[in-house]
Order: sequence, then structure tokens, then C-alpha cells
Amino acid sequence: MEPNQSTATPEPPSQTTATSDKNGSPDSSPEVDFDHDAADLTLPLTPCWAVSDSHSPPPSHLNQSLTSPLEALALNNTASSISSLHGSLNASLSPPPSPCGLPLTLENLPPELLLHILWYLEPKFIVCTLGRVSKFFHALVSEPITWKIRMGKRWPRGQQYPPMEVPDDFNWQQACMEREETDRLWSDPKENIHHFTLDRHFATVDAVHLMQNGTMCVSGSRDRTAKIWDLSKLTPGEPVPNDAVVKSLELHRGWVWCLSSLDNTLCTGSWDTAIKLWDLNANCQLITSIKERSAVLCTQILPDILVAGSYDKRISIYDVRAEYQPITTLRQHQKPVLCVAADEDYIVSCSEDRTVKVWDRRACQIYKTIQLEKFCMSMWYGQGMLLLGDRRGQVHMYSTGDGGFEEIETIEAHGNKVTGVHYTLGGLYTCSTDKTIKIHEPCSQPTAICTLAETKGEVADICVQAGVVASAHSDFSVGIWRPAM
Repeated sequence: MEPNQSTATPEPPSQTTATSDKNGSPDSSPEVDFDHDAADLTLPLTPCWAVSDSHSPPPSHLNQSLTSPLEALALNNTASSISSLHGSLNASLSPPPSPCGLPLTLENLPPELLLHILWYLEPKFIVCTLGRVSKFFHALVSEPITWKIRMGKRWPRGQQYPPMEVPDDFNWQQACMEREETDRLWSDPKENIHHFTLDRHFATVDAVHLMQNGTMCVSGSRDRTAKIWDLSKLTPGEPVPNDAVVKSLELHRGWVWCLSSLDNTLCTGSWDTAIKLWDLNANCQLITSIKERSAVLCTQILPDILVAGSYDKRISIYDVRAEYQPITTLRQHQKPVLCVAADEDYIVSCSEDRTVKVWDRRACQIYKTIQLEKFCMSMWYGQGMLLLGDRRGQVHMYSTGDGGFEEIETIEAHGNKVTGVHYTLGGLYTCSTDKTIKIHEPCSQPTAICTLAETKGEVADICVQAGVVASAHSDFSVGIWRPAM
């Protein structure tokens, strides 16, 4: 009996050769080379309305000293609660004086008026251009509260963003840029997104994986091959060229079920009980092959370890730095292990036994067990969050800060099984056997920005990297959604 994505994992095909034993990052925001010591925001500029003028006395409540005018704006969004920012940062400029005695520059505007002007500018222009005009604007662009205010005005419904707790050094500038760009692209995908269908497989595609900043895609299929696609060869409005397939990996003897990578090393897992490692820098040569005792359903590769979950309920850990020698095996699940993820502290595994187990990497012991009503079919782990997509169409969101793994909320994402989930600072991406892909707001109580329903078959997997979305389908195809240049 062959496995089917729309049901619980079935019995593996019989194998006569078995003898032994899915995630992008948001792009970094542009760095600005500037003298941070010169950007002093502690000395308030005397604004125009504060200059001695018998005809326009300042309101008494504006004479209060505010160490951070932008914080005052965030707390009370009125002009009367704002002190002006430092105006001496652009002292080298000498424009003609204004009627109230100050140079006529943007820097002399009250912060609430200046931020209102910035509202009409694109974030990339603010960071890359305006932030380099002067030390004053560089300091303004570098203030986290500037971007918090911008996002609060853009999305005023009050949802928490990000939905989990963030560290003190969280990059609000990068988060705002990515969220606005994602919202712009997916609010009108027909105008902003190019869609391609890759159809060189002749059986269901169960896994898809993006590499090299979204320029390369790997697809794993039940035709027992993994195909490597060069997405730079795709041209909108034209057929997919034959040379878009860079390589077809055909050494597996069973369905290619899972994919992962580290730098230019590709890892493929199959129902033939084998894990194969490939060097993409060496024309996709095989590095090594690892034999498991049963079908390999999920893998994750890190700089120091390779983690694999299999049909026989086990989690195997291998040493990447010692030519993939086995380290240990974790045996606590009662049914097949469907998803694994790991970082430097924990290994997270999901199983058909309706549990999610968090393992302490150093002790190789269970740290926490999460019990679900329906078993998890997809998982995403990173950025202080754990996302679990279950077979009822829900996405469960957990905060992993300080090792808590506490549930934040449950999202009604789809009408059927959630087979793929991926989170970025710009959006929450999910796919399902209901034949849809959804891009949700990346916040608490999210609403869908866009629903892609033009797929003909069930969606088995999804991957997102550098704004590019790849999906695996039961109609033998791979879908690619790429931002228009």
C-alpha cells in the first residue's frame, strides 16, 4: 500500500535492501555606515512655537521635558505631547532663517509632523536614502519606536506583532520593512507575483525545498527522484525551459519523502530507508548514504548534527563533523515520527501518536511533552516560535522564549489537513489538502492576506525563502511564486 498525504502515514512498501538502522530567513535590512556617537537625541531642539513670540505663546503642557519625544508620541498620539528632536545634528547646513528664527529644514519639524511625512515614503527609501542624508535622520531611522509607530498606524487593529515575545535587540526596522513588502506583494498577487508551474515529475510531489536565497528549488517525488531546478531560468509568460532542471537525483529506490539542506549540502530522505547527502558544489555528487531501519519521513541538518525521524517511531542523530557517524537514538514516540526540527538547545519531534516532544539536546532526555487532539502533520520552529499544523486544519502557535513552549493561540487556517507551515516577519504561510495556499498576517489573531486556490491537486508541502514560495502538489507539479522585479 502506498502512502498518501491525505491520510495518516500508511505502512511502508516492503524493502529487500534495508539492513540497519522543513525553514528562510528574512533578509537582513540594509546597514547604514554612520557615526552613532554623533547621533544624540537627548538634547531637545527648541521648536518654532517655543521661540519668544507674544502672538503665539506655547501651550503650558508642551514645556515638559521629554527625554524621548518618540516614546511620548507612542504613548499619546497628539501633537501636544511631543518635544522636538535634536536640531543641531545638521548644523553644517545654513539655510535662510524662518520667520520664527530657525533654519527652514525638515529637522525643525515636530516629530509627529515628520513621521506623518515619512508615512508616505517607502521603508527602503527611508533607510537607504533618507537615513544617509544627515546624522539627525540616521538617528530617527535607527529609533525602534519610529517603526513601531509606523506599524501601529498601518495596522491599527491591536494584534500583537510579532505574536511572541521578542528580545531587547529585536530589529524593528527590518520587521517593518519585511511586513510592508509582504503585504504589498500579496495584496495584489496577480500584479506583483509571477507564477510558474514545473511539471517534469511523473508522480505525486511530496516535498519541496528552496536553497541559495530562493534561486534554486529541490523537489522530491514518488517517482523516486529529486529534481534540482534553477529558478533564474524561468521567464514570465514563457514555457519552462528544459535546462531549468539542473540535475535529477535518481539513486533512491523508494519515494523521496523529505528534504533539508545546510549551505550547499542537500539531504534527501526516502521510503527506501536511506538518507543521502549531496554536494551541490561538486555537480551534486553523493557525499554519503545512511541506512535506517525503516522509511525516513523527516530530516533536519545543522552544522553539528543530522536529525532524522522514521516510520519505526525512532529519532536518529548523526554527527555531521565526524562523517555522519551515529550519536544516539531517541525512542519515546508510540507511532511514526512525522516532523523534526532542532536548534542548539532542543530537538522537537511530532508523531502520529498526537504528541509533540521537546528534547534537551545535551541530556538527550525529554524536556516537555505537548499533547494534541489531532496529530501534527507539519511544523515550523524558529524565531522564538513553534508552529504546528494539524490534520483538522488548525495551526497551533507556541512561544519558545526561555524554554517555555507555552501555547499562544490556535488559528483556524484551513478546512482540511495543514500539510505545510512557514513563518517570516512578513507573513505566515500555510498549505493544505484543501488545495489552497494561504498567506496570513504575521501577528496574533491573523487574517488571510491572500488565498491561492488555483492549484489542481492537494498541496503536500511549502517552502519560503527570500520572498519566493515553492509548493509541492499531488498533480505531479511544483508551484513557484516569485515577486515581480
